[in-house]
Amino acid sequence: MPREKIIAGLDVGSSKVACVIAKKYELDLPEVIGIGVTPCKGLKHGSVVNMKETEHAITAAVNQAEENAEGKIYDDELIVSIKGQHIESYNHSTAINVTRTDKEITPDDVAHVIGSAKQIRLGFDKEIIHIIPQDFIVDGQRGITDPVGLEGSHLSVDAHIVTGLSSAINNLGKCVSSAGFECKNFISSILATAEVTVSEQEKKIGCVLIDMGDQTTDIAVYLDGSSRCIKELPLGGKNITMDIARGLSTSYQVAQDLKEQYGSAITSLIDVKEEISYLSVDGRTQKRTTRKTLCDIIKPRVEEILSFVDDEIIKTQYKDMISAGAIITGGGCQLLGLKEACEEVLQMPSRLGIPQYVKGSINGMADPALACGMGLIKYSYLPEFEKSGRCKTKKPGILTKVRRMFEEMI
Repeated sequence: MPREKIIAGLDVGSSKVACVIAKKYELDLPEVIGIGVTPCKGLKHGSVVNMKETEHAITAAVNQAEENAEGKIYDDELIVSIKGQHIESYNHSTAINVTRTDKEITPDDVAHVIGSAKQIRLGFDKEIIHIIPQDFIVDGQRGITDPVGLEGSHLSVDAHIVTGLSSAINNLGKCVSSAGFECKNFISSILATAEVTVSEQEKKIGCVLIDMGDQTTDIAVYLDGSSRCIKELPLGGKNITMDIARGLSTSYQVAQDLKEQYGSAITSLIDVKEEISYLSVDGRTQKRTTRKTLCDIIKPRVEEILSFVDDEIIKTQYKDMISAGAIITGGGCQLLGLKEACEEVLQMPSRLGIPQYVKGSINGMADPALACGMGLIKYSYLPEFEKSGRCKTKKPGILTKVRRMFEEMI
């Protein structure tokens, strides 16, 4: 039997916190054994705006996942997603000379050249979250994925560097610590999501991952097997729901239910004459409308969001190289007709990104809204995982742990 250990991923999204607990095997796919999800009002566009609310949501999500898994997480450690408009990415090249007489490149040389990429000049209060090698170059020869053992005098690396605002990262780390846990690593949410929604072949020939959440839409462009650019837009499913609420004069919750049950981004997929009834904003008056009217409200906002996505893809200058097309995931991707709308606006083939590359029989594993949590587990298999991000957050003190135990008892 292959050895296993228990690991946990914490997806801190725009409006919810999700925890995924899994068994990690040395020679096999991770097995998801517990999932916990709780709404969170302490977050806005992925950043912490209320620490107490976020702390309580983290505790609730982890407790639910632990109950689902029938066991505690290992050593109170969490792999935590990080997102927000403060996240930025750059493509950067750096090089070193191999001065030893034998000229054989060692792991220390590789670590040295990757480490030298950290010398990039950052803006105020910025720090590096990821340094992801895209390509190694030995004495001018490109296309090398692992230079260890090769001989050469000059070693270069093209790397994708992801940075974030130190204060935003610290605030999230404090919430994790106050909830009684230790952050093992911070991982970009869109890069984590890609690990369970995008195939290696799609990354190789070029694709774009679009993660439509409640308040944000994240984008990641892949080419030649590596990420090239990530971006976050401050628009998501909540904007569509608010348009429905305003357009039909109803409550946000009724608008959300209408969107999920009858909504569509494409008129051709619905019966335009079908009538639907709903409660007005006063909670008592019955009103009626048609599915076409609902679609007419939804479609312009979807097209606007996708147009902004297209603009960002064009800015990367990789659009003509995206041969595999778009993969749409996140809670927003479940809107009827979104795939077709994406193909129409982006002018490229599109598909839905359902979580895969993990195993298990827990309810919710096929939910695109939980892709990031499962992706955090899968990301821990990558060679750069231990080198990604900053040092661990401060371990929670004994009083924090006792408080958590007391809260669980009551």
